[in-house]
Amino acid sequence: MKKRTIRFGALAAILILTAGTLCCADVSGGKDNRKVTPVPPSEREVGIAYTSWMDNDIWGNTWGMPALGRYDSRDRRVMRKHAEWLTDAGVDFIWLDWSNNVTYDPDEFWVGGKQDLIEDATAILFDEYYKMGKVGMKHPKISIFIGVTGAPEAADDGRLQKKADQVYDMYANNPKYKDMMQLYLGKPLLVVYVDTPSPWQNGTPEWNDDRFTVRWMTGYVSEQPSLRTEDRVSKYGYWAWEDRGEQTYPIYDGKPETMVVCAATRKQGDPGDAGYIPEKGRRDGQTLREQFARAREIGTRFAMVVSWNEWTTGEQPSVEVSKDIEPSVEHGDKYLKILKEEIRRFKSE
Repeated sequence: MKKRTIRFGALAAILILTAGTLCCADVSGGKDNRKVTPVPPSEREVGIAYTSWMDNDIWGNTWGMPALGRYDSRDRRVMRKHAEWLTDAGVDFIWLDWSNNVTYDPDEFWVGGKQDLIEDATAILFDEYYKMGKVGMKHPKISIFIGVTGAPEAADDGRLQKKADQVYDMYANNPKYKDMMQLYLGKPLLVVYVDTPSPWQNGTPEWNDDRFTVRWMTGYVSEQPSLRTEDRVSKYGYWAWEDRGEQTYPIYDGKPETMVVCAATRKQGDPGDAGYIPEKGRRDGQTLREQFARAREIGTRFAMVVSWNEWTTGEQPSVEVSKDIEPSVEHGDKYLKILKEEIRRFKSE
């Protein structure tokens, strides 16, 4: 799902931590001085961002074309093929992008947008994975990724809670589906996107839901200096949707928790602009390999790959500066093969 693209101005380097923070840094001199122990390779997991908003009218605004052709996200044949590819590559879970759905109520009539399609396709996906499991076919676990995109007040006015209740009632507490949910710290993982830049620059929202392990996400923690230390530690626990340069990471219980991994990164601004950062394309797989290498070096619990099948040009302006791993007409299955090899290394080295 498209995230808001912004140009970062000068944000305060260090702000005061407020209540609601999940994990924070003891910052001295702009660096994180805690002793950090890498997560053993055998305990690491890989998630990949998964989009379910494709229908016939979206394919005119994409960077390329899937190897499966123009598909609808509600197509069970496509779901099964995706599950086959992802399982073979070693992906542990998909995180379904509901980050723009906080204002969507499935019980009310909806006109416009893709929110209804996203949630309809999600229901079909859970059902299809359930059927696959019944006949012994493997599939990834599922985490649903919600958000307050464009509506930070939703964290306080009940709308975020209502969306979390929906996820819990329909899936996480549903006897048919609850075993399919990705667990973290013994509870279903619920990542909440807060927009980019984060409206909370001195911490995270106070909202929580004890039925889930809640984690907060924003784009480009790397470009929000008030959210990170000089050595790229995410001070308040934010997970990054994308990062430029060396990826950031939060620390939880003395261990690096997660790191985003992308096949390419977009530019920031234009040449001559203050703060301009050039794009970094796929480079025949080098970017993806470098980002996985940093996740291995730091030893994070999760590698969160962005993305499997977003396809639209909002965040992926060209064939070279695109992030999707799903096999395509343009790249074939090259990036799926690289993903498989890098996951193997992430979990063994």
